[in-house]
Amino acid sequence: MNFTFHTPTQIHFGCDKFNETGKLVKHLGNRCLIVTGKTSMQKHGYLDRIKEILKKEKIETFFFTNISNDAKSSEVNKGASVCRDEEIDFIIALGGGSSIDGAKAISVSYDLKKIEPFIGTQLKQDKKSLPLVAIPTTAGTGSEVTKGAIITDDTKNFKSGVRGEQIFPKIAIIDPKLSLTMPDSVAATTGFDTFTHLFESYLAKKSNNFTDMISIAGLELIMTALPESLKSPADISLREKISYAALLGGINVGNASTCLPHRLQQAMGSVPSIHQPHAQGLAAIYPSWSARIYNFKKDKIENLKNLIGQKGKSISFIDKFIENIGVKNKLSDYGVKKDHLDIFIKNISGNLDNDPIEQKNNQLFKEIYLESL
Repeated sequence: MNFTFHTPTQIHFGCDKFNETGKLVKHLGNRCLIVTGKTSMQKHGYLDRIKEILKKEKIETFFFTNISNDAKSSEVNKGASVCRDEEIDFIIALGGGSSIDGAKAISVSYDLKKIEPFIGTQLKQDKKSLPLVAIPTTAGTGSEVTKGAIITDDTKNFKSGVRGEQIFPKIAIIDPKLSLTMPDSVAATTGFDTFTHLFESYLAKKSNNFTDMISIAGLELIMTALPESLKSPADISLREKISYAALLGGINVGNASTCLPHRLQQAMGSVPSIHQPHAQGLAAIYPSWSARIYNFKKDKIENLKNLIGQKGKSISFIDKFIENIGVKNKLSDYGVKKDHLDIFIKNISGNLDNDPIEQKNNQLFKEIYLESL
């Protein structure tokens, strides 16, 4: 019963919380940069809504709508330049995980010349950041409450995290109604991302009694609610449960972090021609990795299965879940070839020690990639 737990983000959760954004953020300043992806927020009318909401509090809005599905360093640098030129007081990230990660990197980049040297590093405490408000419109990444921003350095094709206490959003506004606009495929993949955050933080070496409790509660929710929600996508009560599970997963990522699958998937960003959604890459890697992890954490996994009502041999419940929600795939489905594997391995970064597998080396990484092709 010895642990450390830290979540500095102020969380506002519930349907219609989006409408309260103005009064929740007005103390942060009068000039706000809205950071989003390139199309969805405009398409669904969220940009017009946030502008009107902030206008009521006399907050001037500026828009940066250039974040790709995998946030790129060149985009972050441009966003930071806008912050400096327009003397921005605070940032609102509106969208999925990539938009939020991009905004998180922009929030620290205004104090830096360029973001590239800091990708794959832990920021020093003296680095400043603009206040950031995260409003997710998907339910899965948990980026609204984590201290990492996954960014691709597009000058040298290197994808990794910028991490530090400064990266934590000041405020997270989680309105499950915003997730109703997700396509079914996005709901499935981001939901599986939630599963991986909860499962990996449960097994991680940095896990503790407190994060275990969160993982167990979140896994029971996501494994029940996600398949049901994919059948009834307009059911807001199910969306609430999924958004809540995603939040729990994000909180655990900020404390216990993740395991080897996230390191392996992020390294795949080193080949620009491969455009595989993050969670699809995880789903491809999971059968090989989870079969190995079972041998190291058998008792803990069996205890988890008993607590959340899952049956079957070893990790078969994970394989069944992947199939049920329609995210089963292979790396080769997205153009990954054997020739790419050595490039991936060369670009693996982050904390590998957090994974319970004892011998983590290039041979292991290649075996998992090969079995996932």
